[in-house]
Amino acid sequence: MCVDKDLNELASFADLVEESKQVGQEWQMVLIAILAGKNGVAPSSEVAEEPLKKLVHTVQAGGDLSPFLMFDNKGDPVIFDRK
Repeated sequence: MCVDKDLNELASFADLVEESKQVGQEWQMVLIAILAGKNGVAPSSEVAEEPLKKLVHTVQAGGDLSPFLMFDNKGDPVIFDRK
């Protein structure tokens, strides 16, 4: 599942967990990517669409996830060790 959220849409990690329960989508981990806006304006959903597609493709291809933040469903950070 992939969603585009504005910074003002969720006040806390608990809000994200609650919203996912309402949708009925269970999950173990969440990847978070942040897009910068321009001139103090957040990117639109249309602008965010292509980077989100690239994120999904990276996950599906087993690519490098180091540019992203990852948390488990309790809000604890997930760190991958490259050994």
